[in-house]
Order: sequence, then structure tokens, then C-alpha cells
Amino acid sequence: MRLQARLAITVALAAALAILVMAAAFWVLGARQQRQVIDDQLLATISEPRQLLPEVNNRGGQRRGFGGVFEDDGATANRLFTRIRLVAPDGEVLLDDGLPELRLSNISGAQLSTVEIDGERFRMAASALPVRGNRNDALLQIAINIEDREAGLARFRVQLIVASVLGIALAAILGSLVARRLSSPITTVAAAAREMANSRQLPLPIDIDRTDEVGDLATSFNAMLSALELSREQQHRLVADASHELRTPLTSLRLKIDLLDSTPDLDEAQRRALLSNSASEVEQLGDLVTELVDLATDPTGVDEQPVSASLLQLASNVATIQQRRSGRQINVVASKDGTFLLREHMVTRAISNIIDNAIKYSPDDTAVTVVVDGARIEAQDNGAGIAPEDLPHVFDRFYRSATARTRPGNGIGLAIVRRVAEVHGGQVWAKNTDDGSGAIVGFSVAES
Repeated sequence: MRLQARLAITVALAAALAILVMAAAFWVLGARQQRQVIDDQLLATISEPRQLLPEVNNRGGQRRGFGGVFEDDGATANRLFTRIRLVAPDGEVLLDDGLPELRLSNISGAQLSTVEIDGERFRMAASALPVRGNRNDALLQIAINIEDREAGLARFRVQLIVASVLGIALAAILGSLVARRLSSPITTVAAAAREMANSRQLPLPIDIDRTDEVGDLATSFNAMLSALELSREQQHRLVADASHELRTPLTSLRLKIDLLDSTPDLDEAQRRALLSNSASEVEQLGDLVTELVDLATDPTGVDEQPVSASLLQLASNVATIQQRRSGRQINVVASKDGTFLLREHMVTRAISNIIDNAIKYSPDDTAVTVVVDGARIEAQDNGAGIAPEDLPHVFDRFYRSATARTRPGNGIGLAIVRRVAEVHGGQVWAKNTDDGSGAIVGFSVAES
């Protein structure tokens, strides 16, 4: 069953339940109140039987010397009571309008009941009455015809049922409209998802005109579309850049191999130079493939749990390894130390990349300086610096300035540095020194 139908049915059922409960409550309360009014009238009359004196006298009760029960105070008969039964203390039935016979011994106080006489319903009250000058009590029964009132209650019940049915029908219509309103963005999201799955094309963003949870869903879907669009663009750019970057070393390597194969009379020095260059290009090609795989898989550190670590300690470890590998002097200077939640492997890779970048652009006889300032780390080279037009693009993937294309590298290392900084909530920067003695490249991590 579709969500819209489920929502409509749920709203309609909830409204129907509320309407039925209210209708039942109205019916019970109305019927109880009306019956309570009748019972109150019966009890009030049977507790003051003088109200019935004119009726009793009209039927001969006074002539039988029964006035001791009904002391005349000028009260008039209550014409609401259509049936009376009066039994003297000696058991003689003085008045009888066809009410059921009751035994005086079974009467305690005023007793109420509903009886049926000649197919009509009556509400009856019975009570024992003391008689002046007699040790025994008389029995008085009075009853009122409630057939009209019961018929009125039946009409009221029918009216409640009709009103409930109409209310439920109206609730179903309103529930359908509400369900359509609520599920409209969800339906749009589902249709867009189906279109994306079937056509492999990203749909247009969904128009959002609401701020509730359903609107949040549409907003999240639009954000997902933006992320997918960016991912697709990055994938296309990665494929294009990778094919370009791989083609150059492969072409150079193939030419060298062809030269070695086609000229067997090369002297040993030339052969060794070609082999050395080929080995160097193979190594660079391996590094390029490794970094391309890193970019393609986009490791964001999800599998690596952050641990409390010091940038200074990681920088010292990387500097020791790089110094041993390159034979260059690397000085690590700390103005402030601290521990932060870091993904050690990723941060170590980023530190290694900025140090390697500084080594690459420093003269062979100069040292590289690494400065750690709490959550910030940067490496300074001793080269010619970065051209102003190149500074905004230093961390772009595969970007290499005109002066850097003759140097080893592939323009991926600093792009990885930027990604590591973003994963750790930090930033990257590149600038020239104030005195023009080199360039500074660094990144930061979040302090909390």
C-alpha cells in the first residue's frame, strides 16, 4: 500500500475513532441525564405522597378512611404520573392501574425499576408508607410512561449515527487531502530516485516550500544530488587528469625502451643512463598510480579511528625518516605543543607531503624548516617562492606551475594535504616568506 493511502486511512481511522467515542459519550450522557430527570421526579413524588391526594380522593381513597396517608395541604396531583397502585396495610388494593404486584416485605426505601405494560415501557417507583394509627405500612407504586422519551432517545441515537457517518466521511476526505499534502515531497523524491536509477541521469533539484520533517527530507535529497553532481564532476576530472598524467611517463618510458631495443650498439654509459632514467620514471609512475588510487578511493579516514596524538611527535618521526632518505637537513621547531584527535596515518601522509614539497624546491645545500604551533604545522623551503598567479592553485589536483614541470612530482601531494586538513576540520595555506627567501606550505587540524 502506498504511503499516501496509508496516511489517508490512518487519519480517517483516527478521526473516526474520535467521532465514535464522542458520539457514544454524548449518547450515554444524554440518555443518563434524561432518565435521571425521570427518576428524580419519581423519587421526589413518592417521598411527598400528598401530591397524589386529589387523585386518590377521586378514586375513593378518602371514603375508605385512607386520608392518614395523604394529609391535605392544598397540593395538586402531578399529572405526569399516569399509573398509580395503592395497597392498604391490610392488603386491600385500593387503587390499581395495572402496575406489577410487589410484596411489601421486599420493599426497602424507594425502589426504582423499568416495567413493560401492554407493550409500553414505564419507569416505576415503589415505597412503603406509614399509616397513622396503624402498625403496618401501606404500599404505594407510581409509574410514568417513558415510551415517548425512549422514542426521543432512539431518534437522538439515529441522529448521532448519521452525524458520525457524515463526520467520518468528511474526515476521510480531509485525511486524503492532508495525506496528499504531506506525501507530495516524498512522492517527488521517490520519482526523482526512480528517474535517476532508470536513466542514470541526475534529476533537477526539488522545489521546497516547507520547513517540517518532510521539507528536511527534500532538502537532504537536494544536498545528495549536489554531492553526487560534484562527485561525478570530480570523477570525470580525475579520469581526464589521470589519463593525461599517465600518458606522459608511459610515452617517455616506451621511447627509452624502443631506443634500447633498436640501438644495440649504444655504449655502456648511454645504456646505463637510459636504464637509470627508465627506472626513475617507473618509480615516478608507481608513485603516481598510488596517489591516483588514493584519490579514486577517496579515503576519508572512516576506517581509521582518531586517537589522541601530537603534531610535534608525528612531525619529528616524519622528519627523521625523510632526513635519512633524502640526506637533507630537516629542522623541526615547536612554538607550542599539544595533543589532538588525529587519524595518524592520514596526518603522517600530509606531513610527509609538505616536507617532501619543501625538499623538492630547496637547494641541495640548504635545510628545510618545519614549524609546529599547537594545531598548526608548516614547512618552509629555501627556493624562489611561488608565483602570485600560482598561489590560489597550489592545492588543486594535478596542478603544476610552469617552473615546476621540470621537477619530479605529479601535483597530487598537496591535494591530499588539503583533503586531510578538511577531514580533521582544519585549513591549508601557501604563501611566500616576507623576505623572499622561500615559500611556506602548511595545514591545521581542529583543536577540539
